[in-house]
Amino acid sequence: MSEPVAAVVVPSCGRPRQLRQCLDALALQTLPEPWEVVVVDDGSPDPLGSLADEFGGRLDLRVIRQANAGPAAARNRGVHESRGTFVAFTDDDCLPHRDWLVTLLTAARERPEALVGGTTVNGLPEELFASTSQLIVDLVYEHFNADPENAYFLTSNNMLCRRELFLAVGGFDATFPRAGAEDRDFCDRWRMTGRPLLWRPRALIDHHHSQSLVKFVDLHLRYGRGAHLYQAKRRQRGSGTMSQDLAFHSTLSRRVRDRLRLHQGVSRRAALLAALILWQLANAAGFAVEACRQAAGRNRR
Repeated sequence: MSEPVAAVVVPSCGRPRQLRQCLDALALQTLPEPWEVVVVDDGSPDPLGSLADEFGGRLDLRVIRQANAGPAAARNRGVHESRGTFVAFTDDDCLPHRDWLVTLLTAARERPEALVGGTTVNGLPEELFASTSQLIVDLVYEHFNADPENAYFLTSNNMLCRRELFLAVGGFDATFPRAGAEDRDFCDRWRMTGRPLLWRPRALIDHHHSQSLVKFVDLHLRYGRGAHLYQAKRRQRGSGTMSQDLAFHSTLSRRVRDRLRLHQGVSRRAALLAALILWQLANAAGFAVEACRQAAGRNRR
């Protein structure tokens, strides 16, 4: 069998149904060259190894099991286990469109030094909090990736690069224990090397991340904590200041207003606005909690 040109790394923990749907979508990819999928079972209660046999003949799939270490460490493990020249990343609750991999790979071949990312689409448009989380991502991309050829941030569920460059940058920082800012940190370190980030909007994935009120608040508390850790690491390596990211908030009200006009119904727009306010509060609270935690740690030394 020919060596794969690319590996798609999928971290997963305790979501076998979503993972099967993700693998079903990956099995429909249009890339004609050999490629592989590396699933990293990050300590699932029920091991996921049987999926390799289940998808035999449809995917060149391997399942690597490890003790739970978080998504950053799981992605790094997947890259180390991969064989392709390129590595791509998606999550187990994502459904890549048929041309997703070939679109990212084509862009990376044209710009071999680039980190390339695509566009995430909300796969649960009827759910308020899933829609709000997607709206936040859309606002972030609108601001930071206004020039797709000189992007600033790409999410870890939709990106691809050369394997050797991923390793040279140091991979994802596993000191981010849960999902929340490890992709911002990785993009920041990539930019420090002078290599570009490219956004290819047509590399699409559907994100099926169902969220209750409690899960939504927990998610953005976690992102707030991750944001504080990210800013601390930026200061340590001298890669920028928080003021650069705060520019996002200075135009947020105008861009939110413009985005809400795209949604039908006064009640829907009001609900989205309320959820966006809750996002800001949860994010700020998470940032403050992490600041206090780190300050307490310094005082104990």
